[in-house]
Amino acid sequence: MHGGRFLARVDFAWPERRLAVEYDGLWHGEPGQFTRDRRRLNLVHGAGWRVVFVTTADHEDPSRVLAEIASALGIVR
Repeated sequence: MHGGRFLARVDFAWPERRLAVEYDGLWHGEPGQFTRDRRRLNLVHGAGWRVVFVTTADHEDPSRVLAEIASALGIVR
């Protein structure tokens, strides 16, 4: 939500911190989906949100992903 209107749906969000986490699976690389994702996320960025991207490769190092999200939330570990 931005100014009372719906902007976009994201995978995970902390609205009070304006942080979104997006999981990009393999199908996000398809040309049509990639374009839709980027247009949607441009709206999110334009509303002042930060987006952390997670991919299938990140499954190999979940502690790195958690550390990145914690850092974006301002949580000191």
